[in-house]
Amino acid sequence: MDDLQRAYDLRHRSDRARLEGRFVEALGEATEAVALYADLPDRALDLANALRLKALALDALDQPGQAIVNWSEARRLYADLGIAEGVTECDARLAM
Repeated sequence: MDDLQRAYDLRHRSDRARLEGRFVEALGEATEAVALYADLPDRALDLANALRLKALALDALDQPGQAIVNWSEARRLYADLGIAEGVTECDARLAM
């Protein structure tokens, strides 16, 4: 399996784990997905989505300081890509 497929799988497993309340697992998978996407060219949207999942897991685990870092980076990427919905969600989370 190549890094792109692995990152995709991890991102979706993270989302599933988060929805099932397994936040530690969701965080680990999102963190690994972020690291993989960061090393792949032209994957800014995938990276933003993985950062979002990581931030959601951090929020659920009551780690707001680390969540803010990830929300901020996801927001920057969404803004660069012109994804208004992503920017709006990040702004709302950062305002909490």
